[in-house]
Amino acid sequence: MPELPEVETVKRVLEPIVIGRKINNIDVLRATIVNNQTNAFIAYFKGEEFISVSRIGKFIIFHLTNNKVLISHLRMEGKYIELLENEPNTKYARVVFHLDNNHKLCYDDSRSFGRMVISDENSFRKGKEIAKLGPEPFNVTDVNQMLAKAKRLSLPIKTALLSQEIITGLGNIYVDEVLFASKIHPLTPAKMITKKEWETIIKESCRILNEAIKAGGSTIKSYHPGKDIDGNFQTSLKAYGKKDEKCVECHTKMRFIKVNGRGTTFCPHCQIKKGAPLRIAIVGRIASGKTGVLDIFNKAGYLTVSSDEIVHELYQRKEIQEKLIKKYILDHNQDFLSAVREHLKVKSKDLESLEKFIHPLVKKEIENAFKKSHSQLLVAEVPLLFKAHMENMFDVIIGVDISEKKQLERLNIRDKEKSAFLKRINDVNNYFDEHRSEIDFIIDNNEDMPSLANKTHSIINKVLDRLN
Repeated sequence: MPELPEVETVKRVLEPIVIGRKINNIDVLRATIVNNQTNAFIAYFKGEEFISVSRIGKFIIFHLTNNKVLISHLRMEGKYIELLENEPNTKYARVVFHLDNNHKLCYDDSRSFGRMVISDENSFRKGKEIAKLGPEPFNVTDVNQMLAKAKRLSLPIKTALLSQEIITGLGNIYVDEVLFASKIHPLTPAKMITKKEWETIIKESCRILNEAIKAGGSTIKSYHPGKDIDGNFQTSLKAYGKKDEKCVECHTKMRFIKVNGRGTTFCPHCQIKKGAPLRIAIVGRIASGKTGVLDIFNKAGYLTVSSDEIVHELYQRKEIQEKLIKKYILDHNQDFLSAVREHLKVKSKDLESLEKFIHPLVKKEIENAFKKSHSQLLVAEVPLLFKAHMENMFDVIIGVDISEKKQLERLNIRDKEKSAFLKRINDVNNYFDEHRSEIDFIIDNNEDMPSLANKTHSIINKVLDRLN
């Protein structure tokens, strides 16, 4: 969707095309664009002359003679293209303005989401869509008004900025860019944004929007401002669309989440989430002590979920057993889990397809448990967090590390018969080491339980600081 810089670019392109030009005629080729007021729209603007073009947020305002105003919102794909009268209309022309210089202005919109509204100089600012808009960042000299508005909002700061009611002009692309530059997590509740952070948001908004306007905006996917016009700011984007790329500041892998349905990219290291609840994942090798860390969180009074227990419970479900027995031709005479284990000993390559089947079910169960809880910290032990691509679910990742010698000792204490098999599966999954840079806290668990408890409580205190 075109955002403020793109709309400003369109406005500047339109000015020399329309100012001083009279409208000889209008063709409305898609009535919904003019809110199904075709005849009234044509009658209102036909014969009038364009005096000036302005912009409020992402609205283009055409000022015409006799105090008449045309409000235009481009929405997803709208664009204006100037053509000679003898040239064919653009492919998706929806409204065509025939000008008095043998030129025409085509409003082109493949999805037809754009809208044009009839208004006048006395009332166009009072219309419901424009009246609710907050100030543009360029016009903010004091953030106290924004601070007061935001203090009543529990919704995420990204959602608050996209609403256009606190400040206007930032869409999905530029909100990601501004929050990245301001080092603010997109899910941080708006009410927790401090005065200093609001000042940073305004400062970075002005800088980024001005740079984007100079570059002609961003051409993302199919949006272009108009004929032979292309935005160049996409080459300067540092957050939006950078999923799984390395952060330009700290080289941590960028994460992608949905915030109220909007795709959102951020750096988990530079943009630390504040406010409850915080979702915490515990990862590590087999027998590293993950369950011990989970138990410490549980005893401290926080919600804890074990992926291993979820998997065990899932394997007890008749419908899942039937699917897996059919898929892998398991021995009916054995205990189900033993049959799975025996099958994987012989056909270890089936482990990957089994995990692809079970991981989405585990993810769903964790999500359900989190949604039902009011705990400030929501903690899940997820051994294969990265392999299951579940890291984006969590705000904090704790890794539990252990030496190979200590690991084997603990596996043998657990079950000598299964230890070799479990170690073999563990060695195949090198995700802990491969993703070490993405882990927020790493606990060295080569000592005793009191040491593990002290290290875990130290992390709990650090995480709790983020809630204030």
